[in-house]
Amino acid sequence: PALPTPPPITATSSSTRVAVAAMPAATLVEIDVAVIGGGVGKAGEVLFAPLRTALKTYATLSFVQRLEIVPAQMGTDAGLVGAAAAALTRRADDTAEASV
Repeated sequence: PALPTPPPITATSSSTRVAVAAMPAATLVEIDVAVIGGGVGKAGEVLFAPLRTALKTYATLSFVQRLEIVPAQMGTDAGLVGAAAAALTRRADDTAEASV
């Protein structure tokens, strides 16, 4: 027998999945803002409007309900800039340790 066809993935269902994935992280580390970068972050209100709705619907803890999920200000370069910043920080730390 053939497998049933899964329901189509829509912006709303994708937003709900992102919201549900962000909630445990927000619960564990009590963050106020989660940033989505890359191509996903460029989706705009197609992603973020239903995402905000999903957070209000599914979040049970008050601080998770206040979680703000925003697109990265650097768009698709956010990951690259973050990696460069981490590398520079590590290099500065290594240089500081070497001079002690």
